[in-house]
Amino acid sequence: MRSVLVVMVFMLGMVLMTPGAHSSSIDESQRYRVCLAKAHSTPSAAYEDAIIWKNEGGAGPARHCIAMALLGLGAYAEGAQKLESLAYAPDIGDESLRTQALIQSGEAWLQAHKPREALRVLDRALERDPQNAEAHTKRARALMAMERPIEAHMDLDAAIRAQPQNALALRLRAAVLLFKKDLDGAQKDIEAALALEPENVEALLVRGQIREAKRLQ
Repeated sequence: MRSVLVVMVFMLGMVLMTPGAHSSSIDESQRYRVCLAKAHSTPSAAYEDAIIWKNEGGAGPARHCIAMALLGLGAYAEGAQKLESLAYAPDIGDESLRTQALIQSGEAWLQAHKPREALRVLDRALERDPQNAEAHTKRARALMAMERPIEAHMDLDAAIRAQPQNALALRLRAAVLLFKKDLDGAQKDIEAALALEPENVEALLVRGQIREAKRLQ
């Protein structure tokens, strides 16, 4: 649900910044909404539609849909590059939209198994918004993929301070604390994560690992 809300905010911000928005924002919003839906269900069709829209002057919303369609097609690296370019486009809107484009680019780089690239764009996102919990959480994932758990721990602390009910950050921090052999801290975090997402398989796996580590003490 949160990702849908983020996309909607992203969409409205870019559409309202598009030239002529006062007369056509409703049509543009609808076109964008349909394009994003297709990017998930039929990404090849969304890509074709977005290219046509861009050639008609669709600006930021069309370029964003192109990027999202590429992600739907599994072209994560190309989509990440387009999202990063969009973050610096003059027609994207305010700073929060630029930050969100960088965060989406970071996620795409993570999906492409390119944690160094993810780290680079997420560093830029956090320069713009140092308290952004989502960016801190994703940067922690990049750092963990690069086997840098101590730095990841700092990002996860920041994410949880900003968003105490961040189940993903709690689960990841539990894994880091398990690595550091702080089993009580790990247990506390994983129970908090499971209270938020009781059926999360990865959290249940981490809890099992913590219980086994405690048994072997």
